[in-house]
Amino acid sequence: MLFRFFSAIVLLSITLTGVSAQEKQDLIWYLGFLDYSTKDPAQLLEESNKRLQTALDIQDLSGQAREYKEQGLLALTRTHNYAQAYDYFTKALDIEDSLSLNYERTITYLAIAQLYQQVKEPAKSLQTLNRGIAFQEKTDDLNLRVYYYTQLGKQYLANDKTALAIEQYEVVLELLADINKPSLRGEAYYNIANAIAINGDFEEALKYYKMSLEEYRSVKEKKREAIALNDIAKLYKGNKNYERSLANYTAALEIRESLKDKFGIAQTYNDIAALYLDQQNIQRAIPNLELALAQAKEINAAGETRRSYEYLYLCYKALNDFQRALYYQEQFTSYSEMLQQENDQSTILSKEAAREIAIQESKVEKLEIERLQREKELQTQKEFRRMLMIGMALIVVIAVLILILYLSKRRANRLLAASNERIQQQNLQLQDLNATKDKFFSIISHDLKGPLNSLTSFSGLLINHTDKLSKEDIQMLATDLDKSVKNLFALLENLLEWSRSQTGNIEFKPEALDLTTILNENKALLDAQAGAKHITITQNYQQPMPIKAHKHSVTTVVRNLLSNAIKFTPEGGAINLNIEKEKAFVKVSISDTGVGMSPEVMDKLFRIDSKHSTKGTANEKGTGLGLILCKDFIEKNGGQIGVSSELNKGSVFYFTLPLS
Repeated sequence: MLFRFFSAIVLLSITLTGVSAQEKQDLIWYLGFLDYSTKDPAQLLEESNKRLQTALDIQDLSGQAREYKEQGLLALTRTHNYAQAYDYFTKALDIEDSLSLNYERTITYLAIAQLYQQVKEPAKSLQTLNRGIAFQEKTDDLNLRVYYYTQLGKQYLANDKTALAIEQYEVVLELLADINKPSLRGEAYYNIANAIAINGDFEEALKYYKMSLEEYRSVKEKKREAIALNDIAKLYKGNKNYERSLANYTAALEIRESLKDKFGIAQTYNDIAALYLDQQNIQRAIPNLELALAQAKEINAAGETRRSYEYLYLCYKALNDFQRALYYQEQFTSYSEMLQQENDQSTILSKEAAREIAIQESKVEKLEIERLQREKELQTQKEFRRMLMIGMALIVVIAVLILILYLSKRRANRLLAASNERIQQQNLQLQDLNATKDKFFSIISHDLKGPLNSLTSFSGLLINHTDKLSKEDIQMLATDLDKSVKNLFALLENLLEWSRSQTGNIEFKPEALDLTTILNENKALLDAQAGAKHITITQNYQQPMPIKAHKHSVTTVVRNLLSNAIKFTPEGGAINLNIEKEKAFVKVSISDTGVGMSPEVMDKLFRIDSKHSTKGTANEKGTGLGLILCKDFIEKNGGQIGVSSELNKGSVFYFTLPLS
């Protein structure tokens, strides 16, 4: 059993990979204390005391916990002062609990469980491991978790809870499912096989022993392979399959001899001798026992030496060689008494240690009760203060609610007043809109009525007096009819543009444009109209002028303003187009030498609620909507429009647009 314990430590130390340096050091450090071959305990204690004092000086709580734990392990494994060990472990655990150090708490619970195991308190050892299980599950160290569940399984087994032990070993297999660690997996299979063998299920136990054997062989773990072979042989022996049992003992013996494992060799020779004894083959049993005895005595393995003497006594007794039988019986009795004495002494020490630990537990429990009592008193005080605060808070809340209700009511009154005012404003706006609508329809009816009356008159003359009209009369009527149709078309075009603008059907997406190009295009379009009246249009610009605006709307504005300038400028007059920059805008001016306007007329421009339409110098009729449309388009492009004029001296219409 001791051999398996140490081999498990070595195996786990070798396979520890994939964890941080601190965590890795902690687990190996803990396992190192369980191996009694390390350096002098006095030196270890002196070094630990120095580190503990430093940790106390600098108030390093985690460092203090570590040193308390180290001194506890020294007391546990070197001086065997179990009560002192328990005291140190509880001090370490208190600090680790306060700091929520899950990894360190897990190590401490393992140490306390080991303490109870050594004083032969398996139930308390199991209880301790179950208390610490929640903390190891919060760590990301796979090796620590595997080791923890393995120890938990062994403690369940020590408490005769075989099924629960198997469950822990199966958890180990789940943890190892997705990683390549054959040695640890082999150990889990081996532990399950041992537990199943206790229940007497030969086939199931054999299956798991063979699975462990396969894992050990895959990584050439010869020592553990020999252990598994030896246990398989015992299983076959218990099932009376002596041939297979001997074959597995022989295989185990070959490996142990190659490893010069004297304890293992002595054990297997004794097991082979026991096999022959079961078959009453005394002659084959004796040589194996002599070989076992030689190996066991060489390494002072008292247990195997005792076995050899017992079997030799039975062999010679069966052969009626009473002299030798008596000798081996005396040796067997001597070793039995020695081992019993050691066991009794160990039991006494364990009981004494358990008693001392119980005293420590009682002290800790008393302190815990006192602590809980203090906490309860503090909690009562806190509860009183809390209730007092709640009472005060309720008073404040009620006061605040009253204030809120008052403010809400006042705010509601203000909102109601504002709402009433807004409704009044909306009513006024609706009245204005209705008035505007009525005036707009008046404009439309008035301006449409004239051209349509002209068309009706002209068509009536043509229908009723065609044979009486001369060619010149028809030509004159056709000219007037053409003017009326064009005027009607211009009116409808402006109406459509204005209605599209008002209903949002024109999407004003500004783009980079050249204003010079737009002015030139519209001048070219209206040159013929200006030429008919011998009007000169001059341009005071040459360079391109980049702007950011909606092209169609700007074109409409330029065309309307330039057309108006031609309309109200007499024959032989002049129109001037000018561009100048004003900060982030460009200003376009269209000046003429036309009839001009009085201030009263200028006030009515750009307003839909004030209809004003004047005939041109050649009796050209206006639509009445052109300037309203211009104002709407310019403002939607982010600019402004205006006019300056003096009666009989001409007019200047100007507008601004954002530069690109």
